Amino acid sequence: MFDKLKQEYSNCNRCKKLCKSRTQVVFGSGNPNAEVLFIGEAPGANEDKQGIPFCGMSGKVLSELLSSINLSREDIFITNTILCRPENNRNPAKEEVANCKERLDRLIQIMDPKVIVTIGNFATERILGKTGIKSLKGRVFSYLDKKVVPVIHPASYLYSGRNPVMFAEMKGDFEVIRDMLGNQNQQKTLAEF
Repeated sequence: MFDKLKQEYSNCNRCKKLCKSRTQVVFGSGNPNAEVLFIGEAPGANEDKQGIPFCGMSGKVLSELLSSINLSREDIFITNTILCRPENNRNPAKEEVANCKERLDRLIQIMDPKVIVTIGNFATERILGKTGIKSLKGRVFSYLDKKVVPVIHPASYLYSGRNPVMFAEMKGDFEVIRDMLGNQNQQKTLAEF
């Protein structure tokens, strides 16, 4: 079912403007059987070029945050609220988010993750219907029967000049994700020795 969904959206043409601004559909990357699904905003220039979400500097920050809780990109699946790069990296339009809604809902249903992590305001608003990531980050919410943990977008950390206080807060938010997964990560770490 996962591969069928990916194939169905590989040449999506629901958003005419996005079809013009993208070079490809960026469906997602990682483990389709993961217990954790990360949802970002939209592909940027690097992601559009390489076909992988969070493959630029924000991706490096994300990988570091994952590592802080003994996870890697191979342990999670990551996608975006919309699958195509908006022109000049503008914010996704409401109709574009709406056009990608069914795809994201179906992905969540197929994957059946234990935890959904919404990265930044757009993904958080799409899943929870709430805005204000700074007040929502690191808290646990429910969506359908899933636990949802909103987190600050790694780009915010980069724009802050790599503020160490912000990074420490972000690591704390990732510890909430670790706690939602239980002791599995600790067991994995012990098994590696």
